[in-house]
Amino acid sequence: MLQRSPTFFRTGRNAIELAETLRQLKVDETWIHEIVRRKILFDQDAFTRQTYENPEKVKAELIGAVRAVLGPDYDVDTHFTPRYRPWRQRIAFVPDADLFHAIRRGEASVVTGEIARFTAGGIRLTSGEEIPADIVATATGFTLSVMGDIPFSRDGVPIDFADTVTWRGMMFTGVPNLAWVFGYFRASWTLRTDLVADVVCRLLPHMAARGAATVEPALPADAASAEPGPWTDPEDFNPGYLLRDLDRLPKTGPGEAWRHSQDYWRDKDVFPALDLDDPALRYG
Repeated sequence: MLQRSPTFFRTGRNAIELAETLRQLKVDETWIHEIVRRKILFDQDAFTRQTYENPEKVKAELIGAVRAVLGPDYDVDTHFTPRYRPWRQRIAFVPDADLFHAIRRGEASVVTGEIARFTAGGIRLTSGEEIPADIVATATGFTLSVMGDIPFSRDGVPIDFADTVTWRGMMFTGVPNLAWVFGYFRASWTLRTDLVADVVCRLLPHMAARGAATVEPALPADAASAEPGPWTDPEDFNPGYLLRDLDRLPKTGPGEAWRHSQDYWRDKDVFPALDLDDPALRYG
């Protein structure tokens, strides 16, 4: 595996011990699902908070788990020590540490460096090293497809979502009758998908009851003149694919309602209680 720079990995059993224990105790599967789901969400949130409060400790633990498998003679500093704090980019899970065991056995290897060019025999790095290869599987990032690259317009005027401000990370100023599903960076994407879907399913009959054909968010007068911010703070979450196209994404405004929250534990209580007659929502 050739990588331009290292990333963080988490290792662990490819099984959920709590679920196994509950099944041994003959607990009903419905309860097992709910208990295990809550435990996983709780653990994910606790881990994320630790990356903010004790980043060096988390970094040491993650890298230490890799070093424990690869041994003291492997160059972990070069190949598995990132230049950023944990959770500024996604963390990969390695079940049962299988990748690292394969490296230890000599069945796999990692090279860290930048590509200069392809050669007849493989890939040459900027360091001059050449990596022989029969097949090269490219995994070199991607370009974000904002709104699926669908060309939206209103009254014949094209909509540039970079000029809009988000409401709760799901609707946008100047764009009626559109809800966008965009999940969490540090938790399951479907958690936010569920929350957004529930809001939409409440919003549709609410529109019908009001006799409204359209709904769109609108910034209050005291916030309309404020300088909008980026979709996400580059100092908080900074993968290259996001930073490259951050200027194409919708903007955020002042106050909680005009941002894309990354806190599921807060959202799960806030979203079901959203007031659909909030002045921020304009019906027509």
